[in-house]
Amino acid sequence: FATTSNFKVPVNVKGWSTRLVRNVDYFQSNYLFVSVGLIIYCLVTSPLLLLVLAALSGACYIATLRNEEKPLVIRGISLSLPQQYGCLTLTFTPVFFLAGAGAVLFWVLTASFIVVMCHASLYTIEKVLGDPEAPFENTIEEV
Repeated sequence: FATTSNFKVPVNVKGWSTRLVRNVDYFQSNYLFVSVGLIIYCLVTSPLLLLVLAALSGACYIATLRNEEKPLVIRGISLSLPQQYGCLTLTFTPVFFLAGAGAVLFWVLTASFIVVMCHASLYTIEKVLGDPEAPFENTIEEV
């Protein structure tokens, strides 16, 4: 995934597009971990966002405990636990955006896209998997 000797600029556009598709297909779990790592980095470096996330988690925990005692009833309608979670999430959404979640979201998406596209464009997957254009050679041995 990170062997520097396997990074080369593609020769033409057809080779670039083929390489891009093969790399994204082959390394998709690695790219997912890169994106998750960037999300964790953003949460750790943004204490206000981490605090709001902790508050939402605490509110969901309290809703779970209260729901075990007796379900929440509003105007005669009993709300299930997933409905309570949905209401809490809707309530906290503006607070998340005030804490900078919008900027973090776009930063993570942009950084992930750039890292994935640069790696997928430059990493020569042909050295690892073989060239798909090369003729298939059968080697038959007599027993």
